[in-house]
Amino acid sequence: MSKLSHRRQISIAFVVACAFLMQGVDSTLLTIAIPTIARDLGQSPLSLHVLITAYLLSLAVFMPVSGWFADRFGARRVFCGALGVFMAGSVLCSVMPELWMMVPFRLLQGFGGALMTPVGRMIVLRAFGRGRTLDAMTWLTIPVLIGPLIGPLIGAALAEMAHWRLLFLVNLPICAAAILGARHLIEAEAPVGAKRFDLKGFALAGLSLVLFQLGIEALGHARFGPLGAACLGGGALALFLVYRRHARRMQAPALDLSLFAQRGFAIGVVAGGIGRSGLNSMAFLTPLILQLGLGFRPITAGLLSALAALGSFASKPLLKGFIARHGFRCVMITLTLTGSASVAVFALITPNWPLLPLLAVCIVAGAIRTLYFNAANTLTYTALSDHQLSRAVSSAGVFQQLSMGLGISLSAALLSLLQGDAAAVSLGDFHAAFLCMAVIPLLSLPVLARLAPADTGPVAPGLRKSQAPRRNKSIGPQPSLAKAEPNPAHHPTVVERH
Repeated sequence: MSKLSHRRQISIAFVVACAFLMQGVDSTLLTIAIPTIARDLGQSPLSLHVLITAYLLSLAVFMPVSGWFADRFGARRVFCGALGVFMAGSVLCSVMPELWMMVPFRLLQGFGGALMTPVGRMIVLRAFGRGRTLDAMTWLTIPVLIGPLIGPLIGAALAEMAHWRLLFLVNLPICAAAILGARHLIEAEAPVGAKRFDLKGFALAGLSLVLFQLGIEALGHARFGPLGAACLGGGALALFLVYRRHARRMQAPALDLSLFAQRGFAIGVVAGGIGRSGLNSMAFLTPLILQLGLGFRPITAGLLSALAALGSFASKPLLKGFIARHGFRCVMITLTLTGSASVAVFALITPNWPLLPLLAVCIVAGAIRTLYFNAANTLTYTALSDHQLSRAVSSAGVFQQLSMGLGISLSAALLSLLQGDAAAVSLGDFHAAFLCMAVIPLLSLPVLARLAPADTGPVAPGLRKSQAPRRNKSIGPQPSLAKAEPNPAHHPTVVERH
């Protein structure tokens, strides 16, 4: 149980959420301006997805080092330093003249985010204490919902009335405010002394993730095509299998796969990752279909995207009650089905649609997507003990960010394949892409069907006693306690996005 006052807990969550808000603003204002940036740089709009996926890939690759950095330098210092790195990457992106020159600095931003996000989330989870995971996640993410609300408006306004390069500088005051708040509210912890970092495992896992992402990217390039994608994917799988064998021999592997013995964690990561891949494609496809498919100006598309964020605000307070009344399994399956339908309905949109129904579709889709992401996050962490959280938030974060980038890369590759030799992407191409991405969340249903009340840990405040766990199950063989739990002297002090 945390000894901090409730007001202090909320204040810490708000400070960390400011950093997450900055990330949300950064992503949404960039996607709404993609057509404008592409036109100015002389690139295809589809090629600019690399600015988003490069950031998400860097997040996934570098998240495993966040725990080591926190142990070595202290949580507050790492959190503030990560914000500084993110700011530096933003400034450098804003001055690069070519697309390919911007990519390395988006990777630098991702490195900052990879340290900031796990450490910030871990700070909040520990501030609230075990048993209040859902409360922590709720307070942490409510301010983050402001990002999708103001990001598209800022992005559209700058794209039309100023210059798109200013998009990369919007987050600077938010970062500065988060640094000041962190130094005031978060107590400085003495570094506990980091153990030897698993550099070999980090290299194997990181290279595997990079090859996997490159394989997805290859699908959209005629020069490589399915054969090149298969070769890269095969290489990624081979390296991951080598890493898994390596991790079994390590006391503190870079990416802790032993956590998958916890059934709730495993289902939250696997099923949640599949669902994220399909639902997060909306972040890339929606601004493009509004501008390239329906012919809206950036400001109109930005306004629609911003108003759609109101659905996220409206749905947020409902999650806790849904889970308390129906349990994680029912809620996750329902959100998967409705989320898939909310993606598929965009295949019906035509230029003849009135604005009001279009806005309603956007609002409902945003609400369902927010509920799904937060339910999956809560399921992932809810049954873990305090000393498992430091490993879980970084390990789960790797797969979460990878799945978010996968959704964008897959949708961009699909559009590129559908476009073929045509001069531009047609509305029919967008419709086909939405239908394909709507199928992906449904692939998680067999995994979610295996979820039981016993997999969600102790009864959280507000949950019915009938949902209390009765027994522990795992996906695959259940390791002994000594094997599943790390050496208490070794667990990281702090580690962990959306």
